[in-house]
Amino acid sequence: MDLDLYGDAALRDPAATYVAVRDAGPAVWLPRHALFAIGRYADVRAALKDAETFTSGHGVAANPLANRLGRRTTISADGAAHATRRGVLLRSVGARALGDLDEQVHREAAAVVAELRRAEGFDGVRDFASALPLRVVADLVGVRVPREQLLTWGRATFDGLGPANRRGMRAALAALDLWRYSRRLRRRMVVPGGWAETVFDAADAGEITQLEARTMVIDFVAPSLDTTILASAALLRHLATVDGLWARLRAEPDRIPAAVVESVRLSSPIRGFTRRIARTTVVDGVTLPAGSRVALLFAAANLDERQFPDPERFDLDRRPAANLGWGNGPHTCVGIHLAKLEMRALLQAMVPAVAAVATGEPRLLRNNTLQGLVRLPARFLAEGVSGAAGR
Repeated sequence: MDLDLYGDAALRDPAATYVAVRDAGPAVWLPRHALFAIGRYADVRAALKDAETFTSGHGVAANPLANRLGRRTTISADGAAHATRRGVLLRSVGARALGDLDEQVHREAAAVVAELRRAEGFDGVRDFASALPLRVVADLVGVRVPREQLLTWGRATFDGLGPANRRGMRAALAALDLWRYSRRLRRRMVVPGGWAETVFDAADAGEITQLEARTMVIDFVAPSLDTTILASAALLRHLATVDGLWARLRAEPDRIPAAVVESVRLSSPIRGFTRRIARTTVVDGVTLPAGSRVALLFAAANLDERQFPDPERFDLDRRPAANLGWGNGPHTCVGIHLAKLEMRALLQAMVPAVAAVATGEPRLLRNNTLQGLVRLPARFLAEGVSGAAGR
């Protein structure tokens, strides 16, 4: 396919791009990027589960510099190294570790909703979706860095995982700044009791090296903010634009977890990552040679009509299926439980306080790896009030 997967045209209309990739074949060669792309659900899911063939140890970016800089992070590891690093991270963000955090997240969510309910209007990205990641998660990371800097680093890191296009090159300085910061990082520079300290504890115990510990702080900084912010903003827009959705969730709050999962399926904050083929393999009749690189498009797979009937419709009653919004297989996002907790807490806080949601014209994000909104005018409406948010 003569397709610029990371170009402005593809980012302006991602759904059409994903249809084109899926319809072209189970695996398509993109000469502009010298890689294959896989967009069908069954094939992407199978690849994610086969980490011995579709490897991450040579990086998950579409350019060699980012793959080199990402060495020793958890996402760019295979086998025992990956299992060890992932285990260290899960001590902070795994399901068992979040018990003590549950009350704090719900308390902050209630405060956010109360503040926005009193406002005449707000930005759904800055004021709603970013609130919990910045109020709670940024501090838990445990590095002495301004919250806005963490956002800048995270978004630039994801942009840098695409090809070396203009967008990626513009982000390179900020991404390199995070890499240099991680190289300088020492235990004395992190907040006692924070997540960053846990990786240094693991290094002191001999589970990982000191260099791994410093680099793995990127595993907390880069993914813990942007992806949840984008997912929460998309969820807010769905509440405003899907007929009857919010009224039903207020009447049936036990459906909130299903709403979170379905919204993430539709929005897929991460478009996809690349993998390196360790051994020649065949994907539904298409041969991928050893040493080649392939983009696994989570977002395309999540809209695949072969797996999800009427895939672009928000369906609260959709039959349970493992969507790929948080990946799948051994590299499933370590922050999945934290992200779900934050999104559920916001909706649960809204149920008794917000009668309806109105949103205006959004502004789309332009990023090589992320997709979503950077601006979303919004309002929380009281009983008997109707109308649209400002533009």
